[in-house]
Amino acid sequence: MLQLEIKLSMAAKHEYLTKYHVIAVARWGLLRNLKRVQCPELFRISLCDNFAEWLKSNPTAPLETLRENIKGMGPTYFSKILMFSRPQLYGAIDTRLTRVFGRGDTDNEQLRWLSLEVKNFGSGWFIPESQSSGPGEYNTWIEVLHHIASLCNTSKLECPHPNGYIDNGLREKGVWIVADVETALFSYASKRLRGEA
Repeated sequence: MLQLEIKLSMAAKHEYLTKYHVIAVARWGLLRNLKRVQCPELFRISLCDNFAEWLKSNPTAPLETLRENIKGMGPTYFSKILMFSRPQLYGAIDTRLTRVFGRGDTDNEQLRWLSLEVKNFGSGWFIPESQSSGPGEYNTWIEVLHHIASLCNTSKLECPHPNGYIDNGLREKGVWIVADVETALFSYASKRLRGEA
């Protein structure tokens, strides 16, 4: 994860991503059919630098840019690309998180923060791209992650970053950012789905 964040965040600062970055994220996430992924060798993407700018802009614009340039991936992998590109602003939303915090397969009325839903027709869980709530729900998810990061930081709950992130200037010691919150919630969702939480 550290190397992906270093590479994608550096490229995103210069407002581009490459096919190499897209394939690296697909490999990391164990995308089922890697051969289907197609995209230009290099494409432009404009990402905001801070949350205030993100709120004022068109928050779904980066998702549209990814959708226009990349074939063979869906919302989950687009959100992973955004997370590695701008971890201060974006977190991933995948099937585990949706199963627990959306309209999933668990009894989770207290944690139903999203109307996004997952499906499983026998070949594994996926988030249908055709959902009308898709991009809007991703915006909601990002706002939830920002809110939790803010709560953690104002209550002085320190984030236990691995040293590599601090050493590479990607994190400030103890300070939560959106990707950190998403990682913690992913861990919680994984434990809950295994019956451990």
